[in-house]
Amino acid sequence: MREDEILQAVVPFYAEIERLGYSVRASTDFDEIQRLVPQTGRAKQTPMMSISRNDFTADRAFWLFLYKGEEVVGGVAAKYDRLGDEKFSSYLRRTSRAQYGRDSDPIAHIARPVEDLLQGNIVYIGELEFRSDHRGRLPLLEALIKILQAICVMKWPGFDWMYAIIPENHLRIAYLYGFILTIPEAIQWIDPEPDGRLNSHVVLAVEGRHLSHVLKAAKRRMDRGRVK
Repeated sequence: MREDEILQAVVPFYAEIERLGYSVRASTDFDEIQRLVPQTGRAKQTPMMSISRNDFTADRAFWLFLYKGEEVVGGVAAKYDRLGDEKFSSYLRRTSRAQYGRDSDPIAHIARPVEDLLQGNIVYIGELEFRSDHRGRLPLLEALIKILQAICVMKWPGFDWMYAIIPENHLRIAYLYGFILTIPEAIQWIDPEPDGRLNSHVVLAVEGRHLSHVLKAAKRRMDRGRVK
């Protein structure tokens, strides 16, 4: 996806954020991020994105914060991993041991589509949170995610896959997240389930080469909604 195509696709979502009375700002200042995350309404960071547990650098991760005036009211984050020849399932099992404080592999089973498809240079999207008094605005959710995805394309061009892990009850609005592949019960955990993870969680994924279609389709859907 060329840079001019990315800009054409994402500018309408910046405009939508402003129309709704908000603004966004990306940050790779990890000290600042630790101060701002609690303001989004998130009680604590997940182990996968915890700044205190991960050795993040500015070229590997960033946060996108949602503002109402000068006040942080939401946020979402992304991180980039180059797996090389390592299988995604091996990476997930290996990192989960440290992230969830287990002496042995905490994963009982990984769904075959996850095993077969996710590989190479991967982008994870997580930490999505809105303060309680700013939840329920679906156009705002979609615009925030699309801006994040566009930044990912510009920051990590040529990545192979982008994925997220969502609760099963979010499937009714999964199209707003901007993924193509939906894998239910993607990861089964050895009891007890780790804090923040459930066997019912769903993996959403999209190949990097298909993200331009997702962004353009979302922009057209937004335009159709305004006509009504």
